[in-house]
Amino acid sequence: MKKIRQILAIAAIILLLGVYAIAFISAFGHSPSASAWFRASLAATILLPILLYAILLAAKLLRPSEPALIDTVIFDVGGVLLDFPWTKFAMEMDISEHAKKVILEKVIDSPLFAECDLSLEPFETLVQKFCAIAPEYSAEIRLLIENMYTCIRPFPYTDSWLSSLKGKGYKLYILSNWSAHAYEKLCENGVMDFERYMDGSTWSFREHQRKPDQAIFETLLRKNKIDPAHAVFIDDNEENIKASRKAGIAAIHFKDYSDAKKKLMGLGVR
Repeated sequence: MKKIRQILAIAAIILLLGVYAIAFISAFGHSPSASAWFRASLAATILLPILLYAILLAAKLLRPSEPALIDTVIFDVGGVLLDFPWTKFAMEMDISEHAKKVILEKVIDSPLFAECDLSLEPFETLVQKFCAIAPEYSAEIRLLIENMYTCIRPFPYTDSWLSSLKGKGYKLYILSNWSAHAYEKLCENGVMDFERYMDGSTWSFREHQRKPDQAIFETLLRKNKIDPAHAVFIDDNEENIKASRKAGIAAIHFKDYSDAKKKLMGLGVR
């Protein structure tokens, strides 16, 4: 559209200059048509800008609006940048089969994990709440909750993906539900080193807010001064995807690295 405006403007200027030149030459040469060319130059001065504006307005109305340029990529962490196979970890623990069955049925999907993400209570208090789910297996449950972080690893593509996007000038951010305990342990063993690529990180344990609540999306946008129209969020949870779009941020439901890259390219992200 910008190039079309430039071409039309140049054409209008050339046409006006041509009319002025003919009118000047006619007047200087005392041509009988001098007065007609003078009137034509006046009319062109008035009508050409109006015509140009009308053409551009019509083109804008007829042409579909172009998507906003994406300059910001926001990442969830677990399942997107870090592999977190907690169920497999639980099933490979050196505990009885019945303890594993209880953990799988009562602990792995416990809503207490949401409390861990919010970090409103000390970690030990939360561990005790987990143990209370099945007191007869409190030792096994404590072993699980205190050591789950040890199974977390970056995906093979994580570092190169972030490095490539950063090198191309994109702003990168984290928006993730995460526990303070796991974060601290992972920082200690270097798993969180990829955070060096980020322009900012919004963690649930710091904000005491968690996805899919709109509050944490608003916190992300406000604190980092992100324009949602120029951002895209990548998450493996469908509810979080819906929440992102509600907040005005384009979103990609992460299935695998290759699929996410293709969808980013579809949004114009190189």
